[in-house]
Amino acid sequence: MNDAGPAREAMLTASKLRLYETVLQATPDLVYVFDRQHRFIYANAALLAMWGRTWDEAIGKTCLELGYEPWHAAMHDAEIEQVIATRQPIRGDVPFTHKVEGLRIYDYIFTPVIGPDGEVEAIAGSTRDVTERERHEQHTRLLVNELNHRVKNTLAMVQSMIAQTLGGYDGTEAAQDKIESRLMALSAAHDVLTRENWQGAGVADIARGAAAPWQQREGDRFDIDGPAVVLDPRRAVALAMALHELCTNAVKHGALSVAEGRVGISWKVSADGAPLVLRWKERGGPLVRVPRQRGFGSVLVERGLRHDLGGESRLLFEPDGVSCEIAIPL
Repeated sequence: MNDAGPAREAMLTASKLRLYETVLQATPDLVYVFDRQHRFIYANAALLAMWGRTWDEAIGKTCLELGYEPWHAAMHDAEIEQVIATRQPIRGDVPFTHKVEGLRIYDYIFTPVIGPDGEVEAIAGSTRDVTERERHEQHTRLLVNELNHRVKNTLAMVQSMIAQTLGGYDGTEAAQDKIESRLMALSAAHDVLTRENWQGAGVADIARGAAAPWQQREGDRFDIDGPAVVLDPRRAVALAMALHELCTNAVKHGALSVAEGRVGISWKVSADGAPLVLRWKERGGPLVRVPRQRGFGSVLVERGLRHDLGGESRLLFEPDGVSCEIAIPL
C-alpha cells in the first residue's frame, strides 16, 4: 500500500510528460529552452527543422554556435540576461533564414522559468512564423496609401469635369444630366478596377463597359475587337472617360444617332515595346461636319489623354464618320 502512492504519481508524471511532449512536437511554432549560460537544452521538431539539424547536433549549443549571425546571437544573449535580471518576459520579432523556406519573419517571446528556490533556472522561448501576416499588413498599408492617392486624383478629375461641364451649359437641367452621365462612366470604370483589386483593367473590359449603356438602349451597335491587354488604373480610367465622351457624341451627333449607324473599337500592339494603338471609327451615320467650337469631350479626348496616358490622340471629323486614334505606351 505504501508503494502505491509514489508509483501512481510517477505514472501520472510520465503521462503528463508524454502529453506535453506530443503537443510541443506537433505544434508548428518553435518551442525551446535556454539554460542560464544561453545554451539550448530543449528544441522541438519545428525548430530543428528550421535549423536543418538533429537534436544531437544542437543540444548544449548557443545561438552563435548554431550559426546565428553575430548581431542576432548577441541580441538574444542580451535578452536572456534581461529576463534573468528582471524575471519578466520579453518579446520581439526578427528575420531568420529557414533551412527550407528561406528568409522568414518570426515573432518570439522569452519567459523566465522560476525554480523551487525562487530564482530563474531556465528561459523558455516560443517563436511563431508571422511572415504572411507581415506581408499582409504591409500590403494593406500600401493599398491604403494608394487609395488615398487615387481618391485625390478622382476628386480632382470630378472637380475639373464639373467646372468644364457647367461652363458649357446655360440650362441647369442639361448640365445636371451631363454631369450624372460622366459620373456614372467614372463609377463604371472604378467597378472594373475593383473587380481586379485595382491591379489594372483589360482594354476589352473598358471598351465593353463604355459601350454598355448604349448597347442596352440601341441594341448591338458596337464592333469591339483586340488582343488581351491590361492597363494600369490611371490609364484605364482615362481611357474609359474618353470612350464615354466619344459614345455620348456619337449618340447626339454621330453614328449612334441613326438606326443604321455602327461604331468600331479596335486595338493592336505591333511589337514588343511599341505603344498600344486603339482606333474608334463611326460609320453609317449622318454627314459629319467639323464643329466650330470644341466641347469638354473633345478637349478630354485630345488633350486630357495626352497627359493621363502619356501618349498621343487624334480626333478626326471625317465626312463618313468621326474617328479617333489613341496611342498608349505600355
